[in-house]
Amino acid sequence: MKKFDYHMPGSLKEAYDLMEKHQGKARYMAGGTDVIVRMKMRAMEPDALVSLRHIDELTGVRWNGGLRLGSMTLFRDIERDARIARAYPALAQAVRVLANPQVRNVATIGGNLANAAPSADCAPPLLVIEAALTLEGPGGTREVPLEDFFKGPGETCMEPTEVLKTISIPGTKQGTGTAFLKTGRVSQDIALINAAALVVLDGAVCTTCRLAAGAVAPVPLRLKKSEQAVEGQEITPDLLEHVKGIVEEEVSPITDVRSTAEYRRVMSGVLVKRAIAQAVKEAG
Repeated sequence: MKKFDYHMPGSLKEAYDLMEKHQGKARYMAGGTDVIVRMKMRAMEPDALVSLRHIDELTGVRWNGGLRLGSMTLFRDIERDARIARAYPALAQAVRVLANPQVRNVATIGGNLANAAPSADCAPPLLVIEAALTLEGPGGTREVPLEDFFKGPGETCMEPTEVLKTISIPGTKQGTGTAFLKTGRVSQDIALINAAALVVLDGAVCTTCRLAAGAVAPVPLRLKKSEQAVEGQEITPDLLEHVKGIVEEEVSPITDVRSTAEYRRVMSGVLVKRAIAQAVKEAG
């Protein structure tokens, strides 16, 4: 691994100054669980790392009618928060199965998103609850829907000097249920496929449906055609089977060392079908 300078700024201004000083040859680091691995593999070779760990304004859990998470909030802190588990079950479910306790003790929710892995476990639940991100850099602050944040494997809409500052999650309506499911080769493995569902029920009818899947496209994917097939309908076994087929048409998986494209295609439909059914139970 190439030698590099390591900086621990105490404020965002200091972090921005360091990034400008290194003129595009530095990288921000959150928990480091992804960046260091990629550096060891020589997938990236920055001259410097700028750690965000000691910047207080990037941490914390705040309730304001919804939920606002600082990007440097540890997965372990989210996992242990009973209020998050009650309000956003799908997010809590995703965090509990992310890697292992050692990783969750240092990995951050912002780092997981900024890494832009198609298989990122926290992306599908945040997509279905329509999270928004606050990005900040020397040029100012802007809000971006999570759906518009991912541009490709390892690519986001962030400028090199920008920081993912907060993740904002709206409050949920009465009759809302959410669920997250994941399958991997072994326990603690990167997802072969993951999926999340959100439904809002009015009696037996689904008035709102949000579906997302990971590791089945270049970016974590909202399944909008499948959502449209569910909204306005009573969710029955026949409808779930129909939606399963639509999901298989919406995804665009690849074959790699962990799975074949065909397996991912079939299992994405299965997981989404199961996630909808689980979300319906949660809503009830």
